[in-house]
Amino acid sequence: MANWEELPRELLELIAQRLAIEDFLAFGGVCTSWRSAATKEMYDAKSKAPWPVTSTYKQMPEFCSPSRGRIYPVKSPGTRARTLSPRGWMLLSNWDLGFRIFNLVSRVSIELPAMDRLFSRSFLTVEQQGHKIDKIALSSSPSLSRSYAVMIAYHYDFGVPWLALHRSGEDAWRGVSPATFLRLIEVLQLIYYDGPFRESRMESRLVLGQKFEGRPYLVECSGSLLVAWETRGAEGIRFRVFEVDLEKGTQEEVESLGKASLFLNDNSSFSMEFDATSCVPGFKPNHVYFTDYADEKKKKIYSMENGKVETYSDATGLRHAGQWFQPDF
Repeated sequence: MANWEELPRELLELIAQRLAIEDFLAFGGVCTSWRSAATKEMYDAKSKAPWPVTSTYKQMPEFCSPSRGRIYPVKSPGTRARTLSPRGWMLLSNWDLGFRIFNLVSRVSIELPAMDRLFSRSFLTVEQQGHKIDKIALSSSPSLSRSYAVMIAYHYDFGVPWLALHRSGEDAWRGVSPATFLRLIEVLQLIYYDGPFRESRMESRLVLGQKFEGRPYLVECSGSLLVAWETRGAEGIRFRVFEVDLEKGTQEEVESLGKASLFLNDNSSFSMEFDATSCVPGFKPNHVYFTDYADEKKKKIYSMENGKVETYSDATGLRHAGQWFQPDF
């Protein structure tokens, strides 16, 4: 009888690379040799199918496996789920106004500094009560790196939003000044790309200062920074995608995503790449996956090839609300 524990490590790693997240976790629990071949460092979330999260405003978030048709409730260490980060982390809050980030896969929970530790820089002024964190972005996963940074967009009561930065190892927030040539009405997206954080804002203005009609989404795809613009008109919903060159201050329209697709959320947009190791049943390359808030919050798919829009459905039967979540460590 074959001894499965003695399979070559190269073969085990090859198998593990092709597994969806739930199978990857089960694979690592078989025995010691299988566990050593299925480390969290080698898991490539970009080549795996994303999961819908039914709600980020419930005490018990639920996320769904499209391939298995199963819904998984998550007992989170907080009273309210606020928002998602592209790297698989969720921002949680308690009624005492404390905040923490929580990984839905590894269940690692990290407490963030109290907001009263935020000190002002430049022209920023800080109040102590009535704050709300709207957006969050991480430079890297705290499960994989001891050196990471967290950026938030927050506001007080009904005031204008501001940006703040927290670095691992520190017990404080640092206020960040927005670009002086931009009117900061509302931060729409935060993203960590190629070193610094980037943000997009209302009135269709980006860091480049150029103006378009519609709603922008920032996405990193195949090493490039993309801006996906959602527009609505007589012909229905349309997406225009641009590749941004921050050094030159230019952007060029992208006609095709090739073997990649975009998943757009209010806060955390991300991309998925199709290759030989991809485990993405039910998903198509060269498409944009988004939520249509004007049509009962249905999840929809936009084809970059012909502009056709379809309603997304999977084995869970859930088509409404929620956000796209990229399971990762």
